[in-house]
Amino acid sequence: MHESYNFQLKKFSSELQEWYTTPAGQKYCIELHAKIDQLLPELFGYFALQVGNVCDDFDLLQSSKIVHKYRMNFDIKNSNLAGSPFNLPFSHDSVDLILLPHTLDFAQEPHQVLREVHRVLISEGHIVLIAFNPISMMGLSKLTLLRSKRAPWAGHFYTARRLKDWLSLLDFTVTQAEHIGMIPPIQNSHVLKRLEFLNKLTGIGLGAFGGVQIFVAQKRVLTLTPQPQTWSPRTRILPVNVAKPSARQANHVSTRRYLH
Repeated sequence: MHESYNFQLKKFSSELQEWYTTPAGQKYCIELHAKIDQLLPELFGYFALQVGNVCDDFDLLQSSKIVHKYRMNFDIKNSNLAGSPFNLPFSHDSVDLILLPHTLDFAQEPHQVLREVHRVLISEGHIVLIAFNPISMMGLSKLTLLRSKRAPWAGHFYTARRLKDWLSLLDFTVTQAEHIGMIPPIQNSHVLKRLEFLNKLTGIGLGAFGGVQIFVAQKRVLTLTPQPQTWSPRTRILPVNVAKPSARQANHVSTRRYLH
Protein backbone atom coordinates (compact mmCIF):
# COMPACT_ATOMS: atom_id res chain seq x y z
CA MET A 1 0.00 0.00 0.00
CA HIS A 2 2.87 2.35 0.73
CA GLU A 3 3.95 2.06 -2.92
CA SER A 4 0.76 3.80 -4.07
CA TYR A 5 1.20 6.39 -1.30
CA ASN A 6 4.79 6.96 -2.41
CA PHE A 7 3.67 7.45 -6.02
CA GLN A 8 1.07 10.02 -5.03
CA LEU A 9 3.39 11.85 -2.65
CA LYS A 10 6.11 11.95 -5.31
CA LYS A 11 3.62 13.47 -7.78
CA PHE A 12 2.50 16.15 -5.34
CA SER A 13 6.10 16.84 -4.31
CA SER A 14 7.02 17.55 -7.93
CA GLU A 15 3.99 19.80 -8.43
CA LEU A 16 4.71 21.67 -5.21
CA GLN A 17 8.27 22.39 -6.32
CA GLU A 18 6.85 23.76 -9.57
CA TRP A 19 4.48 26.01 -7.62
CA TYR A 20 7.36 27.35 -5.55
CA THR A 21 8.96 28.59 -8.78
CA THR A 22 5.95 30.82 -9.56
CA PRO A 23 5.95 34.50 -8.53
CA ALA A 24 3.83 33.80 -5.43
CA GLY A 25 5.79 30.66 -4.60
CA GLN A 26 9.09 32.50 -4.83
CA LYS A 27 7.86 35.11 -2.34
CA TYR A 28 6.91 32.36 0.09
CA CYS A 29 10.16 30.49 -0.55
CA ILE A 30 12.34 33.49 0.26
CA GLU A 31 10.42 34.18 3.49
CA LEU A 32 10.52 30.50 4.44
CA HIS A 33 14.26 30.28 3.92
CA ALA A 34 14.85 33.42 6.00
CA LYS A 35 12.73 32.09 8.87
CA ILE A 36 14.40 28.65 8.81
CA ASP A 37 17.79 30.40 8.87
CA GLN A 38 16.75 31.96 12.19
CA LEU A 39 15.59 28.68 13.74
CA LEU A 40 18.15 26.04 12.76
CA PRO A 41 21.34 27.56 14.29
CA GLU A 42 19.81 26.98 17.74
CA LEU A 43 19.35 23.23 17.15
CA PHE A 44 22.47 21.13 17.69
CA GLY A 45 23.58 17.55 17.13
CA TYR A 46 25.57 15.30 14.82
CA PHE A 47 23.13 14.37 12.04
CA ALA A 48 20.37 16.37 10.30
CA LEU A 49 17.87 15.05 7.76
CA GLN A 50 15.56 16.93 5.39
CA VAL A 51 12.69 14.79 4.06
CA GLY A 52 11.51 16.16 0.73
CA ASN A 53 12.26 19.42 -1.02
CA VAL A 54 10.31 22.53 -1.99
CA CYS A 55 12.73 25.23 -3.12
CA ASP A 56 15.30 23.93 -5.58
CA ASP A 57 17.40 27.08 -5.37
CA PHE A 58 17.65 26.97 -1.57
CA ASP A 59 19.16 24.47 0.81
CA LEU A 60 16.91 24.69 3.87
CA LEU A 61 19.56 23.01 6.02
CA GLN A 62 22.27 25.46 5.01
CA SER A 63 22.16 27.53 8.21
CA SER A 64 22.29 24.49 10.52
CA LYS A 65 25.50 24.12 12.51
CA ILE A 66 25.16 20.34 12.35
CA VAL A 67 28.04 18.99 10.27
CA HIS A 68 26.49 15.87 8.75
CA LYS A 69 23.43 16.82 6.70
CA TYR A 70 21.29 14.61 4.47
CA ARG A 71 18.57 15.60 2.03
CA MET A 72 16.27 12.69 1.19
CA ASN A 73 13.80 12.53 -1.68
CA PHE A 74 12.25 9.83 -3.85
CA ASP A 75 15.25 10.11 -6.18
CA ILE A 76 18.69 11.62 -5.84
CA LYS A 77 17.89 14.73 -7.88
CA ASN A 78 18.66 17.69 -5.60
CA SER A 79 19.24 15.30 -2.70
CA ASN A 80 21.84 13.04 -1.12
CA LEU A 81 19.62 10.02 -0.63
CA ALA A 82 16.60 8.32 -2.14
CA GLY A 83 13.96 6.94 0.20
CA SER A 84 10.39 7.13 1.50
CA PRO A 85 9.09 9.09 4.51
CA PHE A 86 6.78 6.16 5.29
CA ASN A 87 9.79 3.93 5.95
CA LEU A 88 12.84 6.04 6.74
CA PRO A 89 16.06 4.14 5.94
CA PHE A 90 17.72 4.98 9.25
CA SER A 91 18.26 3.01 12.44
CA HIS A 92 16.44 3.77 15.69
CA ASP A 93 17.60 6.82 17.66
CA SER A 94 20.19 7.89 15.11
CA VAL A 95 19.23 11.39 13.86
CA ASP A 96 19.30 14.65 15.84
CA LEU A 97 17.22 16.91 13.60
CA ILE A 98 14.55 16.17 10.98
CA LEU A 99 13.06 18.82 8.72
CA LEU A 100 9.66 18.06 7.13
CA PRO A 101 8.82 20.67 4.45
CA HIS A 102 5.11 20.11 3.64
CA THR A 103 5.56 16.34 3.96
CA LEU A 104 2.43 15.93 6.09
CA ASP A 105 0.38 18.17 3.80
CA PHE A 106 0.43 15.56 1.04
CA ALA A 107 1.02 12.27 2.88
CA GLN A 108 -1.92 9.84 2.84
CA GLU A 109 -0.72 8.51 6.19
CA PRO A 110 0.69 11.52 8.09
CA HIS A 111 0.64 9.55 11.34
CA GLN A 112 2.95 6.92 9.86
CA VAL A 113 5.37 9.64 8.78
CA LEU A 114 5.42 11.06 12.32
CA ARG A 115 5.88 7.60 13.82
CA GLU A 116 8.89 7.05 11.58
CA VAL A 117 10.30 10.43 12.58
CA HIS A 118 9.84 9.53 16.24
CA ARG A 119 11.56 6.18 15.68
CA VAL A 120 14.75 7.54 14.12
CA LEU A 121 15.09 10.69 16.26
CA ILE A 122 17.29 10.50 19.31
CA SER A 123 15.86 11.42 22.71
CA GLU A 124 15.73 15.22 22.95
CA GLY A 125 16.08 15.41 19.16
CA HIS A 126 14.12 18.01 17.19
CA ILE A 127 11.62 18.03 14.37
CA VAL A 128 10.96 21.14 12.28
CA LEU A 129 7.53 20.83 10.70
CA ILE A 130 6.52 23.08 7.80
CA ALA A 131 2.87 23.06 6.72
CA PHE A 132 0.30 25.23 4.98
CA ASN A 133 -2.06 27.11 7.27
CA PRO A 134 -5.81 26.72 6.52
CA ILE A 135 -6.58 29.93 8.44
CA SER A 136 -4.75 32.23 6.03
CA MET A 137 -4.82 33.69 2.55
CA MET A 138 -3.47 30.35 1.35
CA GLY A 139 -6.40 28.63 3.04
CA LEU A 140 -8.92 30.99 1.44
CA SER A 141 -7.35 30.37 -1.96
CA LYS A 142 -7.66 26.63 -1.41
CA LEU A 143 -11.40 27.02 -0.77
CA THR A 144 -11.82 28.59 -4.20
CA LEU A 145 -9.89 25.73 -5.80
CA LEU A 146 -11.41 22.75 -3.98
CA ARG A 147 -11.62 20.69 -7.16
CA SER A 148 -7.99 21.21 -8.07
CA LYS A 149 -6.00 17.98 -8.09
CA ARG A 150 -2.64 19.70 -8.15
CA ALA A 151 -0.39 20.82 -5.34
CA PRO A 152 -0.54 22.92 -3.28
CA TRP A 153 -4.36 23.07 -3.50
CA ALA A 154 -4.82 19.29 -3.41
CA GLY A 155 -3.04 19.05 -0.07
CA HIS A 156 -4.46 18.74 3.44
CA PHE A 157 -4.14 22.05 5.23
CA TYR A 158 -4.14 21.01 8.88
CA THR A 159 -4.84 23.48 11.67
CA ALA A 160 -2.13 24.26 14.20
CA ARG A 161 -4.23 22.63 16.91
CA ARG A 162 -4.43 19.31 15.06
CA LEU A 163 -0.73 19.23 14.27
CA LYS A 164 0.13 19.99 17.89
CA ASP A 165 -2.23 17.24 19.05
CA TRP A 166 -0.50 14.71 16.78
CA LEU A 167 2.90 15.76 18.05
CA SER A 168 1.74 15.60 21.66
CA LEU A 169 0.46 12.03 21.22
CA LEU A 170 3.99 11.01 20.24
CA ASP A 171 5.51 12.81 23.22
CA PHE A 172 6.80 15.77 21.22
CA THR A 173 6.84 19.14 22.95
CA VAL A 174 6.35 22.15 20.67
CA THR A 175 9.00 24.67 21.67
CA GLN A 176 8.45 27.29 18.98
CA ALA A 177 5.77 28.26 16.43
CA GLU A 178 6.34 30.68 13.56
CA HIS A 179 4.38 31.84 10.51
CA ILE A 180 5.30 33.40 7.17
CA GLY A 181 3.39 34.41 4.05
CA MET A 182 0.83 37.12 4.81
CA ILE A 183 0.54 38.03 1.11
CA PRO A 184 -2.17 36.27 -0.95
CA PRO A 185 -0.77 33.72 -3.44
CA ILE A 186 -1.47 35.90 -6.45
CA GLN A 187 0.53 35.12 -9.58
CA ASN A 188 1.16 38.70 -10.59
CA SER A 189 4.54 40.16 -9.67
CA HIS A 190 3.36 43.77 -9.73
CA VAL A 191 0.37 43.08 -7.46
CA LEU A 192 2.56 41.05 -5.09
CA LYS A 193 4.98 43.93 -4.80
CA ARG A 194 2.18 46.34 -3.92
CA LEU A 195 0.87 43.97 -1.26
CA GLU A 196 4.19 43.59 0.56
CA PHE A 197 2.91 45.97 3.25
CA LEU A 198 0.77 43.07 4.52
CA ASN A 199 3.90 41.46 5.95
CA LYS A 200 3.91 44.21 8.57
CA LEU A 201 0.78 42.65 10.06
CA THR A 202 2.99 40.13 11.84
CA GLY A 203 4.21 42.98 14.02
CA ILE A 204 0.73 43.72 15.37
CA GLY A 205 -0.18 40.21 16.49
CA LEU A 206 -1.63 38.81 13.25
CA GLY A 207 1.29 36.57 12.36
CA ALA A 208 -0.75 33.43 13.11
CA PHE A 209 -2.64 34.07 9.86
CA GLY A 210 0.45 33.52 7.72
CA GLY A 211 0.10 31.07 4.83
CA VAL A 212 2.86 28.75 6.09
CA GLN A 213 3.21 27.59 9.70
CA ILE A 214 6.45 26.28 11.17
CA PHE A 215 6.70 24.25 14.36
CA VAL A 216 9.84 23.25 16.22
CA ALA A 217 9.20 20.28 18.51
CA GLN A 218 11.45 18.19 20.75
CA LYS A 219 11.17 14.47 21.34
CA ARG A 220 10.72 13.68 25.03
CA VAL A 221 11.54 10.21 26.28
CA LEU A 222 11.11 9.55 30.00
CA THR A 223 13.20 6.85 31.66
CA LEU A 224 12.18 5.38 35.01
CA THR A 225 15.74 4.74 36.20
CA PRO A 226 18.39 6.93 34.57
CA GLN A 227 21.68 5.10 34.21
CA PRO A 228 25.03 6.94 34.12
CA GLN A 229 26.89 6.33 30.88
CA THR A 230 30.42 6.98 29.72
CA TRP A 231 30.50 9.55 26.95
CA SER A 232 31.82 8.41 23.60
CA PRO A 233 31.68 10.00 20.14
CA ARG A 234 28.80 8.81 17.98
CA THR A 235 29.65 6.91 14.85
CA ARG A 236 28.75 8.42 11.53
CA ILE A 237 25.81 6.77 9.82
CA LEU A 238 24.72 5.92 6.32
CA PRO A 239 21.20 4.69 5.63
CA VAL A 240 20.72 1.29 4.00
CA ASN A 241 18.83 0.36 0.84
CA VAL A 242 18.98 3.85 -0.63
CA ALA A 243 20.90 5.47 -3.45
CA LYS A 244 24.36 6.64 -2.43
CA PRO A 245 25.39 10.30 -2.55
CA SER A 246 27.04 11.71 -5.63
CA ALA A 247 30.82 11.59 -5.96
CA ARG A 248 31.35 15.13 -4.74
CA GLN A 249 29.39 14.35 -1.58
CA ALA A 250 30.92 10.97 -0.90
CA ASN A 251 33.71 12.37 1.23
CA HIS A 252 31.12 13.63 3.72
CA VAL A 253 29.21 10.38 4.19
CA SER A 254 30.45 7.34 6.07
CA THR A 255 30.34 3.95 4.45
CA ARG A 256 29.28 2.16 7.62
CA ARG A 257 25.78 0.67 7.26
CA TYR A 258 23.25 0.00 9.96
CA LEU A 259 20.60 -2.70 9.72
CA HIS A 260 17.02 -1.81 10.51
